[in-house]
Amino acid sequence: MNIRILCCCMLVAWGFASCVSVQTLSFDQLCPAEVSLPGQVESVAVVNNMPSIPQAKNSVATLGSLNGDGKQTAEAFAAALADSRYFNQVIICDSALNDKAASDNAEIRPLSKEEVGRLTRELGVDMLFSLDRVFVQNVKREVMYPGLIEPWPVVLTQVTPVLSIYSPVRERPLRVVAPVDSLDWDLDQMPSDKVLLKYVADFSAHLLARQVAPYWERTDRVYFAGGCVEMRDAAVCVNEGDWEGAKALWYSLYGKRKSGKVKGRAAINLALASEMLGKLDEARKWLDDAKKYVGSGSEEEQVWKFSALQLEKRMRQFPHLNIQMGRFGNNLSE
Repeated sequence: MNIRILCCCMLVAWGFASCVSVQTLSFDQLCPAEVSLPGQVESVAVVNNMPSIPQAKNSVATLGSLNGDGKQTAEAFAAALADSRYFNQVIICDSALNDKAASDNAEIRPLSKEEVGRLTRELGVDMLFSLDRVFVQNVKREVMYPGLIEPWPVVLTQVTPVLSIYSPVRERPLRVVAPVDSLDWDLDQMPSDKVLLKYVADFSAHLLARQVAPYWERTDRVYFAGGCVEMRDAAVCVNEGDWEGAKALWYSLYGKRKSGKVKGRAAINLALASEMLGKLDEARKWLDDAKKYVGSGSEEEQVWKFSALQLEKRMRQFPHLNIQMGRFGNNLSE
């Protein structure tokens, strides 16, 4: 979240400094799940293995520890997996598997191999996703926002869902994941426990779905669009989604101009076009070439650093995404 804010601030700063010379491109990018499951896993089931909790109240808002609602969270998680369309079939087990009462120090109840085997047979699935706990911690904080004289009171809700992934051929879980993220509220607008647990269920489902299925995420890139006719024409191609056309114009500009500044800008843009066309190694070569023409402290250096950071992240993700999407017969490599 902090990185995202920093990137947005950088983009705003460039916008004011360069007017129309630097343009921002926003698009949805497919990102890999944290866990790569075997390609033969086509049908999965979500089971509620969470301990029972008292009925949450509309008249109470608790500061401190809470336990999430197993039924709500399991249903939301199964719906999120179905919406991802990554698995052929997503089934939810209606019965709660854990009859213990929730407490802050209660241990997570593992499923036995016999229990996993029985559930996978009865549900007709290849793998079980066992929702074991959702830990919730509400903490009062004071945050200093720009422009305010005094700190602003908020409540930070830290959410930690715990999911165990079971295969019928294994004695123990293949993996246990416990992502951590948070919601925040103005102190005077903190929801009641009943409303909060609904938010927490949906939020936990979103976090867990990203652990086991590829997901779409809004992301940004920047490129140079002004200064000459070729740059402006290429920007029109970008707006129309014609990356081959934009790339040809930038390549022509790079080849015929002697100005190092123009060559650097064209090379940075060529790196973006290569990335958008799925040629990540080529994109890195263009950024390496652009670095020769980028002056220290210049606008080009800012754009180059941002572009290099985004490309490096994408290149780390790409092999995992390629493996995960292999179940659909897609080859995302060049």
